Amino acid sequence: MPSITIKGSVFILATMLLSGCALLSPADKTTTDYQCGASEFSVLQQEQGVLLSYGAEQEVLPGAVSASGARYSNDKEPVTQYWSKGNEADITWRGQEMPLCVERGTLPKHFTARGNEPFWQVAVNPQHMALTTPESEAIIDLKPAEVVSEQPYEWRIESTTNKHLIVIDRLCRDSMSGRLYPYQVDLQESDRMYSGCGGDSEWLLQGAKWELSKFEDYALHSKPATIQFLEDSQLAGFNGCNRYFGNYNMGGELAQLRITGSTKMACSDAANDLSRQFSDVLERVYQVNIDDKGRLILSTRGGRQMVFKQQNN
Repeated sequence: MPSITIKGSVFILATMLLSGCALLSPADKTTTDYQCGASEFSVLQQEQGVLLSYGAEQEVLPGAVSASGARYSNDKEPVTQYWSKGNEADITWRGQEMPLCVERGTLPKHFTARGNEPFWQVAVNPQHMALTTPESEAIIDLKPAEVVSEQPYEWRIESTTNKHLIVIDRLCRDSMSGRLYPYQVDLQESDRMYSGCGGDSEWLLQGAKWELSKFEDYALHSKPATIQFLEDSQLAGFNGCNRYFGNYNMGGELAQLRITGSTKMACSDAANDLSRQFSDVLERVYQVNIDDKGRLILSTRGGRQMVFKQQNN
């Protein structure tokens, strides 16, 4: 192999840089991770567009015309699209619209939080928070959220008064209603601290297809029962025999899941029994939980449970 002098190497490198032919190493490319409800996406910037990854699946998306933000689309059917808007994004994955996607390490631009004993509630946007207590209501100017720690992420949002917010990326259950929320939120006022929960309960469940992994002693077949929490409080899934649809409501003191219709396929006796029990438990659910393994647990007052895991792509 012919040798290359240092002088020659410098000349070649300079020529590559000036001609725009220098190659970017993987470390030079920008990857952004998003949390889209229960699902995670990553976006890798490329010269002609982006590489959108969802689990083990990937889509290369070229740039598209957009009135605001940066939009990328494959122009196919079903469509896959990524549209970034600051630290948030709208993502459609092969025809399915994902819930709001928030860049990892940041907070949604708009969220609410509340606490009990004493009651308080805030509605937060990038500039202000509207604070409500039994004694008063106020609109308070805010400073940008500051990350104070990671694993889990913790943010401090200071205001122009003596009231500040501490937000932690940790599941939080309301002390009165039992409702599950994505964030623990503390309202700090001078030397006092009031604890509560924040974010949207529905966001925790949306964006994924949940697959039944454990249900009492029932044998689970190669085509397991599933449940999906869609936008507009719509419910859909497979009960072990037929596809069903319905609605859900995470508000109030009890979770409410209702099946309003299904297909009418004939199945084996075992599949029919599983589907009847699945539907019966689903409509009696009063509490929704997500454990430390990321599994969805639906429970009835009678102690019956169904455990779900996220279905692989």
